Amino acid sequence: MGQTKTKVSLRILPYTVIRIIAGLLGICCLFLILIFLLPLAVPYIHDARSFQYIKTAMSIERSISSFVQHIIPTKIAGKDMTRWIIIVAAFILYGTFVNMKEWVRSKTARLKVMRDYEELKKQKNLTDDADVLTPLKETIQNLQTANKKDRGDLLKLFAETKKKLDAMGKDLAFLAIDVVDSTGMKAGEEKAAIEYDFKEYKYFVDERLRAGGSIKSAWTPDGVMTCFNTVDEAVKAARAILTGLEDFNRNVKTMRRDFHIRCGVNAGYVYFDETLPLEEMSDRVIDVAGHMQKQAATNSICIAKPAIEPLKDRSGFFPISKVVDGYEIYVSERRKSPRE
Repeated sequence: MGQTKTKVSLRILPYTVIRIIAGLLGICCLFLILIFLLPLAVPYIHDARSFQYIKTAMSIERSISSFVQHIIPTKIAGKDMTRWIIIVAAFILYGTFVNMKEWVRSKTARLKVMRDYEELKKQKNLTDDADVLTPLKETIQNLQTANKKDRGDLLKLFAETKKKLDAMGKDLAFLAIDVVDSTGMKAGEEKAAIEYDFKEYKYFVDERLRAGGSIKSAWTPDGVMTCFNTVDEAVKAARAILTGLEDFNRNVKTMRRDFHIRCGVNAGYVYFDETLPLEEMSDRVIDVAGHMQKQAATNSICIAKPAIEPLKDRSGFFPISKVVDGYEIYVSERRKSPRE
């Protein structure tokens, strides 16, 4: 988060400098206009030339006029138009600097909005695909200017989105399970046997997931990601499936090779929409659970260190010298001799 804020701040800095310079140049243009209008008022001011600042202004006016007369033609229809040429040019430059300042201010405001948006995503462990962020993301993308009304609307939308996230966020655990070498298992087997065995395997796993308190599940062809209220429920369900595999392989499956699985567990604070299917949920906590599963040995459970801390029954788990997504990991295997 700190790196994101620093990067955005570095991007904003040049625009801030440009805005300050544009503002100063705009003031200079107004000052120049006043200097060239002042001589028109001098004849009507009593003893005007006795004032030093008026004398200085008129001296500057003469110097600038002389310079302009040397670089461009200033006589039109026989009349010297130097004063009005400079005043018109100053007005045009003033308008240009004002527009530049406004454009830079809008650009800076948009960058700040993007910074706040990125910070919100990091705080809530969300990605751009999260449905709850869609209205906010679309509003930012469609933001062409950042006037006072736009900023007010965005602040209101930010507050509403944060409130919604706070209400829907909760601590959850995720269990990822995958069949080891499922493709190799199917080699040389009849299609009917494959279909039967994997259908029964899915039923076998689903039954134990439901018994373990699963909230939602999302299946790939041979794998499943499941959500639980607690890490204890996730680990208990994984152990129940590992324990039941022996009976399943002996009495249910018909293919030659046995079913073996890898399990990965992770937990954390996530945005949870009751109406959203698990396969449509996008969160780093879920991704880490999948990565833990990929690192697990056959018939074992791999869990991130932060997720194992609230686990009540840690028996059978031991640390190994691997780091996944920045987390130390623990494993629990059915075999007694620990290995890495």
